[in-house]
Amino acid sequence: MSNSQILALKIGQDDFPYFENPPIVETVLSVQYDRLPLGSVHFGLYWQTIRERYPKWEEQSPLLPQVEQVTGPGAQILRLEFQQRTPRLWFVNTDQTEMIQVQNDRFIKNWRKIEGQAYPRYGAVIKPAFEDDYQRFAAFLTRERLGNIKINQCEVTYVNHIVSGDVWSRWDEIDEIFTFCKRCDISAPHLGATENLGVQLRFPILDTAEQWIGRLHVDIQPALTAIDGKPMYVMQLTARGMVLEGYDFLDIGHWCVVKMFEQLTTPKMHRVWKRKAT
Repeated sequence: MSNSQILALKIGQDDFPYFENPPIVETVLSVQYDRLPLGSVHFGLYWQTIRERYPKWEEQSPLLPQVEQVTGPGAQILRLEFQQRTPRLWFVNTDQTEMIQVQNDRFIKNWRKIEGQAYPRYGAVIKPAFEDDYQRFAAFLTRERLGNIKINQCEVTYVNHIVSGDVWSRWDEIDEIFTFCKRCDISAPHLGATENLGVQLRFPILDTAEQWIGRLHVDIQPALTAIDGKPMYVMQLTARGMVLEGYDFLDIGHWCVVKMFEQLTTPKMHRVWKRKAT
């Protein structure tokens, strides 16, 4: 058994931090694969197979391939390709809570929160829904003789809206939210207090033998809520990498995202989000 398989089993048995009311507003599960001969006509044929569940569609610019490399300062590496690229299609369900994105080298499944909706949980809903739509897409490729999917990178993204409230009310109170931040109290002529702070963090993802298998990206930026203009921080965590030949990295990436979210946020915020003991 490989170290990656051992890690996947260990993660499957590990307890996850559980928040009854997490600040998650969007999740994204994605696989990138070697380019297939998909054109506009094929996207139309595929849409006919999912149109009942995803009746809306939009055309978007394609995403460039992204592959994490062990070398370098931690920035994502882009393989720039100058061949003409087909568009990326969005297929959206009626209430706009689920979306499939497809291009000739990418399959992506999004879940988006709407007002009053609870996070449906990765193991119970998010991952099974991705697998169902992914397998249907793979079956479509087989029927149309368009080739087999050869995955070269997997990605898990969680977007959190951490809105001001009882624990904090101003952007400069970032130490109330994040464990790694200290309030910036600097006194200088003609300068007021710090208005806000943006943070980017990068962490290597290692298997049980300490071998590099991917990278975790954390991006934290100040923003305002759309409805009432309250201060908030948008915290996006993205785990990107590859193990074995399929999408086993998704479970590893999810585990890394959840554990890092727990480590980077304060017990005060955990109480707001109703963290449950495991």
